[in-house]
Amino acid sequence: MTVDERVINVPDHHAGNRLGFRLRRLGCFLALLIWFVLLLLPCFAIFLISQGEVNIQTGDLPGQTLRVWIIEGVRERGIGISSPQVLDAGVQNRSCLITSTHFLLWMGESEPTQVCECYDKQPDASWSPVEALVSVCMPEQ
Repeated sequence: MTVDERVINVPDHHAGNRLGFRLRRLGCFLALLIWFVLLLLPCFAIFLISQGEVNIQTGDLPGQTLRVWIIEGVRERGIGISSPQVLDAGVQNRSCLITSTHFLLWMGESEPTQVCECYDKQPDASWSPVEALVSVCMPEQ
């Protein structure tokens, strides 16, 4: 048997380990991502403390912003988080926005809330508020 034949006929012992290698690589990537997020957490906390709130616009509807703010009341202390969800009102050029607010309090108590607002899109691309549609905002259970 020549050297070339031995190289061609060598069994691939690592073929079964390819999946394990990919899973290890994925696990390392996820661990690195989590570590990076944990490193950025103090930066976010410092920014939140210095500004009092963080707003991220998520769409063109009025009030369609992800908002995180510090609660510093007499009886409550913590962080508030509000997130919007857009619902189709079933009418052309009309959308409804449900804003869910949750609280992470270390002093005091508070319940999560939801607010529904509906808007009509005007010809000039602006939005005008309309009466909240109960059927859209409170779907039948």
